[in-house]
Amino acid sequence: MNKEDLLKLKEKISKLSGEEKKQRDLYLRGLSTGEIQGPMTGYATIDMPQLQFYKMDEYLKSLPKQTITEALFANNADNLKGIAHDYFFTKITYKKFMDEIKNLSKALDNCNVKKGQGVAICLAGIPEAYSALYACGMLGSIAIYLAPYLDIDSMINDIKKDNSKVLFIMDLFYEKGKEKFDKVIEECGIEKVVIVPTLNSSILGKFKKQKKYNNPKFETYNDFLKQSKNRKLPKMVEYEPNMPAAVVYSSGTTGILKGVLLSHDSINNSATSYLPFGFDLSRKQKFYQAIPVWSSTGLVADGSSILYYGATLHENPKFDPKTFSMNLGIHRDNWGIATTELFNGISDLSNEKKFNILLKLGILDYSQLKNIYIGGTLSTPKDKKRLEATLKSVKCSAQVNSSYGTCENGSIVTAELNGYKYPDYSVGIPIPGVSIMIIDENGNELPYNERGEIVISTPCGMLKYYNRADLNEKIFIKNDNTVYKHTGDIGRINQDGVLIYEGRQNDNSIINNKKIYNFDIKRVISYDDDVFDCEVFINKEGNLCANIVFYDQFNIDINDKLKMLQSRLFDEFEDSDYIPEYFKIWESFPMASSTKRDFKTIKNDTKEFIYVKNEYQTKTYKKTV
Repeated sequence: MNKEDLLKLKEKISKLSGEEKKQRDLYLRGLSTGEIQGPMTGYATIDMPQLQFYKMDEYLKSLPKQTITEALFANNADNLKGIAHDYFFTKITYKKFMDEIKNLSKALDNCNVKKGQGVAICLAGIPEAYSALYACGMLGSIAIYLAPYLDIDSMINDIKKDNSKVLFIMDLFYEKGKEKFDKVIEECGIEKVVIVPTLNSSILGKFKKQKKYNNPKFETYNDFLKQSKNRKLPKMVEYEPNMPAAVVYSSGTTGILKGVLLSHDSINNSATSYLPFGFDLSRKQKFYQAIPVWSSTGLVADGSSILYYGATLHENPKFDPKTFSMNLGIHRDNWGIATTELFNGISDLSNEKKFNILLKLGILDYSQLKNIYIGGTLSTPKDKKRLEATLKSVKCSAQVNSSYGTCENGSIVTAELNGYKYPDYSVGIPIPGVSIMIIDENGNELPYNERGEIVISTPCGMLKYYNRADLNEKIFIKNDNTVYKHTGDIGRINQDGVLIYEGRQNDNSIINNKKIYNFDIKRVISYDDDVFDCEVFINKEGNLCANIVFYDQFNIDINDKLKMLQSRLFDEFEDSDYIPEYFKIWESFPMASSTKRDFKTIKNDTKEFIYVKNEYQTKTYKKTV
């Protein structure tokens, strides 16, 4: 079947009557169960049943109809002695964790927090961040997770709109941004500010004198709980479909941070999607909570989904590559889901004498680390092999897998499964419940292996953007009665249903009136054996600039290497517009507070360029796929 026939088939399918669609659905159901064998059409959304390793209908029927708090309590009723949190060597059982949720629910109820109202939460990955989530879930209020670096206008706007009366804030965040937070508290009419000491849940915190604040609105976390200790426990709010539960924020790599409203269904459905995918979520597993809780990856993928099954969260609020890497070994974690930048800490540590001594003494042990998923920035196959080699040197045999997701779609959308061979730049296959479509600029679905925008349908996604009606109108797209969301990402799907992620739609430069995707240039440069990492941007003068990190810049002739990279780019694209003449050499790329790459700092850096004249002339324009 050629492309023209496929497009005719697609058009015909879009015009089916109700009865015809019913017959088609019966046919597709037969395909999914293996009762009917049929040819592939070339379009992922039509062939989806043949591409899945689970039955969609059965999965959708299995989705829980509970609030997040109800699910947590029910799933762990027989796991009260199990460890919910491992925080600075302090073990917090599920019983203690659930008691804390109940006490916090009483305290919020005492502040007259009602269903549908917001509770502002500015905390890092600490146990109280999750106690607050489930206490809000018990009352039916909305946990608004504020990133401490969120701009002041957005912070004031988002708290005011939801009539938040209570603000939970970590002591370190308040002390570093006192002027900003004082203004937020005043402008928003916050009635109660609960200061949470960073080590409050740790045994270390019991011996540390808690700081007092000269403001009648301020109260330390433990004092806040004590006042309502003997109060009657409020009744658990009844489950409702699409009931709001939490607000998290997009990472900001695509512009201003945007609030994303998740429902109880979004959060619970994310948890239930991971088990049939093959993830080990048994109660003996320990997960490193290494992504900020103000993103859905941190709060849900690295947090509530783990607690849903009664496994253990190991938390450390310091998002530093070396700290992260040391803790993986000290705490004997089984899972590490993080950005590539955080995992790079293992490479840095491997050259340090102290690290190697601790490794030999067995104080650091990485042998139990079996599941590693990287994301946040594009990783080449070479990056994975390099990290796997580093892990092997510390006696960890784990395979490095990629995953892909967005806050708007409930975090993880696709992932690679251990033991499978995926093509270069693959980010895996869709998790249960997820349907992925690749569309052109007019919103038409593209067949396999054609590049376009990634759009996603998932039961784990957001209800809408928070207080951004202008954006809600632009993000949703309907296709054959299925609602998808735009991602702004470019990629393609192969005939096996594997998603190949290529880069951001807005990661492009206009050179000689031609749109050039910067990530295409980055891909070619990154394949060089001497290149550790690369980012490509257009500079203020409108010229392409390649920012490069070499493995060892002092043992290569930089000028010769840059000329060779220009030659490779010309061989690949046969177009001189794809060849940067301006280069910046970095020792390493900076990491943003979101734990992703700090693109803004890289773009605005003032170090001098290395100029290498482009000696090539365009032959014929070659469009890449």
